[in-house]
Amino acid sequence: MKKIWEKIKQIKHWEIYAAVIVVVIMLGIYLSTMRGNHVSSTKTDDITTITNNDNSYASQLETKLENVLSCLAGAGHVAVMVMTDGEGTAELAYDVQEKTVTQTGANGQEVTTSTVDKTVVNKNGSPVILWTNPPKILGIVVVATGASDVGVRLNLLHAVQTMLGDKNVPIQILSGN
Repeated sequence: MKKIWEKIKQIKHWEIYAAVIVVVIMLGIYLSTMRGNHVSSTKTDDITTITNNDNSYASQLETKLENVLSCLAGAGHVAVMVMTDGEGTAELAYDVQEKTVTQTGANGQEVTTSTVDKTVVNKNGSPVILWTNPPKILGIVVVATGASDVGVRLNLLHAVQTMLGDKNVPIQILSGN
């Protein structure tokens, strides 16, 4: 290990090379998280849970809240975290075909059998979603540099409550640096 360190020290501007390697690694990590939207679904009865890995409901709401709250006078830098109970549910479109078969038995009695075949409608390889229900919001934490001022803290709280439309969601407003 000591020999390796001595060889590294002999390289001119080794700090620059090390910094470039660190930046490349960080850029690789960042780009790996920025892949396109991947939607997966899990079917339970007639309701399907939709998981949208890169653009979830919670992260969309966090971004919207941060954008609006940071515009409030005195708020300063704002960071928001939204906790939900999952990703929500969606109703998929189905192609439903009903078949009814009537047969006459040996004793002359008619027996009618009905079957229903349901197939998920796909468009471009993805299921067609008729409607979605967002997940339940369990709580929101807002950290703002200006939240040490009581007036700013109240404005932040009222803005979050108004944007959610639900005063029963627990909201914590904290002061940050």
